[in-house]
Amino acid sequence: MITGASSGIGLAIATYLAQKGHIIYGASRSAPASVHFRAIQIDVTNQESVQHAIGQIMEKEGRIDVLINNAGVGSVGALEKTPMEDIKKSFEVNTFGVVRLCQAVLPHMRAQGAGLIINMSTLGSAIGLPFRSFYSASKGAMSLITESLRLETEAFGIKACTIHPGEVRTNIGEHRIVSTGRNDETYGTAMGKSLDALTEALLHGKDPALFGPFIEKLIHAKKVKRSYRIGHFQELLGVWLKGILPYYIYEWILRQYFKSEN
Repeated sequence: MITGASSGIGLAIATYLAQKGHIIYGASRSAPASVHFRAIQIDVTNQESVQHAIGQIMEKEGRIDVLINNAGVGSVGALEKTPMEDIKKSFEVNTFGVVRLCQAVLPHMRAQGAGLIINMSTLGSAIGLPFRSFYSASKGAMSLITESLRLETEAFGIKACTIHPGEVRTNIGEHRIVSTGRNDETYGTAMGKSLDALTEALLHGKDPALFGPFIEKLIHAKKVKRSYRIGHFQELLGVWLKGILPYYIYEWILRQYFKSEN
């Protein structure tokens, strides 16, 4: 089962794995019909919807071997100007939605003595990026939850890991929560420059098609690592440099990259 399967990374993974012979349930709010996999409707922010979707799969298949939590929502905005409703929405989808799915499948995976949970995070979960605080925070919380999950469930034959992609060529920008406008008198100029840099990075991001083969390797692996980072060299370098550079040099690099200075 993979959430967020109507577009982008989720659609690419679901289509690839289905073509490779896996029984795939592609879950999303719209659940568009697919000739490749079985579409199922789900709202990850709704407990009833999650339980109903898992129940449908269990009724038809009798087991769930792999759960890929891919559904997510992007968000940008200055912390000072972001409404609490927007903050809650980021966490409802990116953090609590993952928890709901994990809680729903874990009893079944324990009963069958095996299972794999793959949670899609972001390289940004390791960095407090300007005007992306709640996106980074919600994905970062999910990453730490996954680390705990690994240790709690390994005795039951359940494996768990997190994938941290850099920018990927998807339509995430079209559905992004934007909490601070370009005309904001305090942060508008800097936020606009940062958003333009982010949009440009998406255009040159990784191809979503590469995630299908990567996921298939994890499915067949005897062991999975705690986390995997996938991105362009400069993105991976950016995360690594955070741990070795003085903070003022690292923050200067971030300002230059995101053009976040007024």
